[in-house]
Amino acid sequence: MALFITAWFRRARLRKYSSRLATAFVPLHDIRTAIVILDGSDPDCLACCSKMENFLKRNGVSVSAVFIDLRKKKKDTPVYVTGENVITGNGVNWFGMPRLKKTGHLFSSGADLLVNLRDSDDYTGDFISKTVQAKFKIGTCDYAGNPFDLIVAGKSGDNAAGAGNTPEDNDAAAGASGDNAGLPDGVPDNVCDTSEKIDTICNFLKQIV
Repeated sequence: MALFITAWFRRARLRKYSSRLATAFVPLHDIRTAIVILDGSDPDCLACCSKMENFLKRNGVSVSAVFIDLRKKKKDTPVYVTGENVITGNGVNWFGMPRLKKTGHLFSSGADLLVNLRDSDDYTGDFISKTVQAKFKIGTCDYAGNPFDLIVAGKSGDNAAGAGNTPEDNDAAAGASGDNAGLPDGVPDNVCDTSEKIDTICNFLKQIV
């Protein structure tokens, strides 16, 4: 019963807050703003953030980075990133939705490009990916009702490209596989760590004309 209630609330909030903006591939020269979501529990999260930011800034893109770290921390839990742009367990409600009054400013303004570099399929990342008003969305994890135009995943054959998504695609509970298929030229079948995924994303962005 508890799982049913949780799933109901999650679907209801996605229906209410999901972006109504259709998405598609956008040439790099037309991208001026970007939101990059990273895993704050990853020891390399700051290095990965810098790598993605440096590429985008070199191409005239203003970048906002958001870190998500939902670990239940103990005294000996290592902390890799701190600041107002980090969403922790205190920044989400009981079913994983970000507390909009507390964290909504991190992603509510929208952007030309969204890049979600987190591998986790938790509801927090799912919610942000689907609600951000972005023209072009890239992810590394396949959520139900896949919101991404390009997925750069970590298992062979998982990379996929979609033709753009609308809120009607998003009315499903998190955790199932998406339907997108058809790998773009230049995107390798097997991408392992976040740094390699960033390389793949940057190379793909340079190809779009």
